[in-house]
Amino acid sequence: MLSLILSLFLGAGAADSAPERFIVLSEFQVWADAVGPEVFKELNKLYLKTGRSHIFQLYPRYDYYVWELARMQHWVDEAVTLGAFNVFCMGDDIRTARGHLFTPEGLNPHYRDFLFQTVSYAHQRGLMVAIEPLALPEVKDQQHLTPWLRSWLGPEIPRDARADIVKLSIEWFVRSGDSTRLRQEVEAFFTACRQVNPEVFIYVDSIGGKWRQPQPFHHWLLRRFPGTIISHYLNTQQVEAFRAIGARNMMVQINPSEIMGRGGQFFIYYPETVSFLKDVVNKRVRYLSLAGVNFGYNRYDYDLFLEVVRPHLDLAPNLEALRKTLLPDKTVNPATQPADSDHSSRNPGSQAPPE
Repeated sequence: MLSLILSLFLGAGAADSAPERFIVLSEFQVWADAVGPEVFKELNKLYLKTGRSHIFQLYPRYDYYVWELARMQHWVDEAVTLGAFNVFCMGDDIRTARGHLFTPEGLNPHYRDFLFQTVSYAHQRGLMVAIEPLALPEVKDQQHLTPWLRSWLGPEIPRDARADIVKLSIEWFVRSGDSTRLRQEVEAFFTACRQVNPEVFIYVDSIGGKWRQPQPFHHWLLRRFPGTIISHYLNTQQVEAFRAIGARNMMVQINPSEIMGRGGQFFIYYPETVSFLKDVVNKRVRYLSLAGVNFGYNRYDYDLFLEVVRPHLDLAPNLEALRKTLLPDKTVNPATQPADSDHSSRNPGSQAPPE
């Protein structure tokens, strides 16, 4: 009897001390790859001179960067090997000698086969695939966005070659501060995407500047498309401010090879990365992105700092499971512009119930 009581007590204690598993999305985001070691040498020269170096500072040496299938398959394999990711994301931030993955007319013809083969390979390895495009149509209305989206997400594309997620950056939309136009353009994108491929999930990325703090646009977005994941760049400082306005689906992007205000994209900022990941855990952030991972990458370092989040992973295996994790937003102090007043549609990737 005593042994039974002890076993029950010890079992209960172990259950109580088990870490909570709440991270349901973990993204491994790559950019166009450095063509070779000479790129990192040039980045180092800049860093030694100024204390900061960035990929963009090497432009117009666009030949320094490449999209190649074998390289992307390698990065997919790394994501799988690390065992801490369920989304492979390709960010089109970096220009190559053949341009970006996308042009204002649609998928860059030079990269058509490459993109579809990479997406298919990632799916074969069991990962969902996200794409963060840069070059959107110059006129961002449904008429222009629909053929642009069809070029890589349309029904003509084999299902296995189509991305699951669009990572939609606010910075690639209107830059003039025209809030009404921004809402119109984002509305058009969501609507066109829903028509082209209703299965695709969209989350919104607010990179820098004023977008790191809640804006009237965010109030509108959370009301217009409740259950939208909002992603932010480099650290977790913005999480509480957005939760305070009712955002319930926050995502944090951490770049291990890039730190706000300084950095060199050829080695890993290990202490800062660990600190950010601990903050992700402390704030119970459910959606996480590690970006620019193919710059400064070292599997040994990644294996070590990922130990911070591994006990808390409960990764969704597919989009259906991911949608079920979304919470209804509870927007406070909403924007009051007439354009915001009578919309009830939802994110085509969301299954969060309306308020």
